[in-house]
Amino acid sequence: MLRFTLRQLEAFYWTAKLGTAHAAADHLSLTQPAVSTRIRELEGTLGLALFRRSQQRIELTAEGINALAYAERVLGAGQDLAAVYRLEYIVAL
Repeated sequence: MLRFTLRQLEAFYWTAKLGTAHAAADHLSLTQPAVSTRIRELEGTLGLALFRRSQQRIELTAEGINALAYAERVLGAGQDLAAVYRLEYIVAL
């Protein structure tokens, strides 16, 4: 059974949008190693490399570009669910 978490998707989403795991960590109030761990776990669960990594930056692979569209939909659905029940939802897309 495929299992991944919203926290893994958030780490992936913000890293993709902001360009670095460090920037995503700052945005999510996490450490950079925590963000990197979540992304590695997500990649392991999906069996895909989502990023091509270099010393300074990372860029999305073709699979990562595809996965980002799905992550946006899943996280957006979480926002919608929170809005229906007037809950606070941390991820702002």
